[in-house]
Order: sequence, then structure tokens, then C-alpha cells
Amino acid sequence: MIKKTVTYTDYLGTTRTEDVYFNLSKSELSDMQMSVDGGFDKKLKDMMNAVKSKEIYNTFVEIVLAAYGEVSPDGKYFLKEDEEGHKLYKKFRQSPAYEAIMDEICQNETTIAEFCNGIIPKEVRELQAEKPNGEYHPNK
Repeated sequence: MIKKTVTYTDYLGTTRTEDVYFNLSKSELSDMQMSVDGGFDKKLKDMMNAVKSKEIYNTFVEIVLAAYGEVSPDGKYFLKEDEEGHKLYKKFRQSPAYEAIMDEICQNETTIAEFCNGIIPKEVRELQAEKPNGEYHPNK
């Protein structure tokens, strides 16, 4: 999990500072891996090698929104849906906080890599480090 503290001006002109949280669980990573032919890690590598900036941006937005959530007050859960089952990222994407986060994260390749490494579980990062090509394959 990664926590970003962001300051922005809301739509009523009030300056706000809040903590925004991002996390991908092992099961979410597995789902993402299985959702793309060749695996999501291949999609990420293709993204990094892509010449088309729109393709890179769209893939990165997909990752940011998939990782967005809120920590429950007791710290037991990382919530990605409200009580009615609505995805929290939909409301987040319409906020100035989203714009501020994207401005911060998308500064350069280093900040993007730091964000991507920060949202995945430590165990997965360790498994990736053991693989010669850095890929994560669930159930292998």
C-alpha cells in the first residue's frame, strides 16, 4: 500500500490536504494478470516500450484507478466499493485530488516506477526480484 498526501483546491475554492491510498492485493494482481493475453506484466512492459503516449497514459490510469481505495477506520480493510457496491474510484476520478495525484505521479519514469512498486505487496516484489525478467505469475 502507498499513501500520498495531496493538497489541492476544491471546486468551491477551498484548499484541502488529504491522504489518498492505493493498493493492489495479490488476488487483484492475479486477476489483472489473467485478464490480458500474455499477462498484465507483458502489457506493462509493452506500455513502457510504447511510442504512443496515449496507450501509456491509458494503461497507467487503469492501474491508478484499480489501486485506489480507502482504509477502513479500524485498519482491517482496504475498501474499493461503498456500501451500495459503487466503485470508489469513480468519485475519486472526478475530484481535484485525482488531478493533483496524477500530476505528482506522472512527473517522470522514476515517480511512475515508485508508484507501481509501492502499490504491490512486498511478497510479490520479492518474487519479482527472484525472477530474471521480473515477471509475476500467480500460481507458479
